[in-house]
Amino acid sequence: MYIRVRAAAIIFNRNHELLLVFHRDPETKEEWLTLPGGGLEGDESVTDALVREVREECCIKCMPGKLVYVREYIDWKKNIHHVGLFFTAEAENEAVKTGIDPEVEDQFIVESRFYSKEEIEKTTIAVYPETIKYQLWRDAEKNFTGHTIYLGQQR
Repeated sequence: MYIRVRAAAIIFNRNHELLLVFHRDPETKEEWLTLPGGGLEGDESVTDALVREVREECCIKCMPGKLVYVREYIDWKKNIHHVGLFFTAEAENEAVKTGIDPEVEDQFIVESRFYSKEEIEKTTIAVYPETIKYQLWRDAEKNFTGHTIYLGQQR
């Protein structure tokens, strides 16, 4: 089984909206929302990967903060064990644009933008990690202190 480490950013704007990337699989048409981020390349650090991925997917620069969640996901179809590391981050500005994934020809990224808590709670689109819908907001109110960091393994 291949092990893939992924870094993702938790970025709020001044209206306390959360930056998410809307994806659609070009083949299956499956749709989902997730925090900007992606896999490490070569010898880059986790935080370097986070900065690169936010720039690629959202066209903004960010400054990584602290590690607040760790989550595992096993993709049996592709034989990949994903380990997700989620960091708080500050955006240099809020002028988000929809970026691309340079690793694929057929793009999955449809839109990158800030979403309100209410939009996320009401959406029928899958949200990953699921923590984003409810727990993240409670943890953010406490500045991500005194919460569970390890979110477990999803199968």
